[in-house]
Amino acid sequence: MTKLRLYNSLSNSLKDFVPIDEARVRLYVCGPTVYASPHVGNARPLVIFDVLFRLLKKLYSNVVYVRNITDVDDKINKRARERGISIRELTDEVISEFHKNAAILGVLSPTYEPRATFHIADIIELIQKLIDNGFAYEVHGHVVFRVRKIPNYGSLSKRHLDDMIAGSRVEVAPFKEDPMDFILWKPSDEGMPAWDSPFGKGRPGWHIECSAMSCKYLGEQFDIHAGGQDLMFPHHENEMAQNFGAFGKPMANYWLHNGMLLVDGQKMSKSLGNIISLNDVLQKYNGEIVRYVLLSSHYQKTLDWTIDVVSQAKQSLNRLYGALKLGGDKSKPREQSERVVEALCGNLNTPLALRVLHEIADEIYRSSDQSEIDELCAALKSEAETLGLLSKSPDAWFKQGAVLISEEEIERLIAERAKAKAEKNFSRADEIRKELFEKNIQIDDTPNGAIWKTV
Repeated sequence: MTKLRLYNSLSNSLKDFVPIDEARVRLYVCGPTVYASPHVGNARPLVIFDVLFRLLKKLYSNVVYVRNITDVDDKINKRARERGISIRELTDEVISEFHKNAAILGVLSPTYEPRATFHIADIIELIQKLIDNGFAYEVHGHVVFRVRKIPNYGSLSKRHLDDMIAGSRVEVAPFKEDPMDFILWKPSDEGMPAWDSPFGKGRPGWHIECSAMSCKYLGEQFDIHAGGQDLMFPHHENEMAQNFGAFGKPMANYWLHNGMLLVDGQKMSKSLGNIISLNDVLQKYNGEIVRYVLLSSHYQKTLDWTIDVVSQAKQSLNRLYGALKLGGDKSKPREQSERVVEALCGNLNTPLALRVLHEIADEIYRSSDQSEIDELCAALKSEAETLGLLSKSPDAWFKQGAVLISEEEIERLIAERAKAKAEKNFSRADEIRKELFEKNIQIDDTPNGAIWKTV
């Protein structure tokens, strides 16, 4: 069996993956806080760790994958008030949208998808254990975690405790023993969700939810904990602290974090007005194109979302589906190839795995032997499955890429774009290029002027 190697954020090194129990490999990924529609950056961990799940299933007979849902949070309360609907209505609506988007992206369902509000008893039990062990204290209706009781706090995010307050999501309050102590349980405002507990009526803090739910479904210590780089501190650091305080052992043996997603080289923010809704993206582009983009860069690196990257992804998929179109309907691979698995075993090297698909497609295009083409097409489909790609028939793929604009309108917009460029109105020129691309037309600038082609 190919040896899986993963970059462990805790040790900052590439390590061989050795599961605690090969008969039950356990993976936990932080899921969404369901207060609003996700942006395209939220889809990156969703897709990346779906590939990890698929890979683990190839390597081991039993993989338990938990991806939680945070459905109690200040942002949820605020958004529900703004919209004039109940918190449950809001969270159910966003969860339904999240599931729809995940399906469009070809993401497999996890083994368990626990919601925080369905596990309040488990959360209370864990908080009580932390109090009993001296790692938490009750004050003014709150339960607060004693951070300085953790000897290696900051080992995941590589921060020194005394340097952490600046720039972190620390809730400073006079009742805390130490400014870095964080909330496990707090009273709820009037009309907000609240549950009875030994510490008073209230609701859990953010970090304790994941510790309680991972423990319930995966045990006190499990194999892999994954999520976005932005969660490393304080969320994952605090999860580690909670589990150590409760059980005296590491929470997970491997910590994986995906890099950020930029838009045209800039971080998404409200102030820049460049936040791209995942819903909007999936209405414009086939989900498989979006998935390909998210896999085109190594998961640890920053990924820049641009129209050119999306265009390249669509052309790449056109080429792969074009190769499949040459094969027979019932073709079978000559032998079960695992070249994609081998590529992914090198720390989820998805760019290398995509290259494997294109190498097989090259062989298909070069071959003149139909039986060999059939075998290669079957191998291409089989290899792509681990990446969650090429799940459609070639006919279905090319049908959805039909041109959505007349040639006369294309030529008119190209002329308008040329005029805009001549007048140095580059923002309008870019708008026209994007408008045409959304209608499956790509513009390429050449020394002899702009030319267009379908994509």
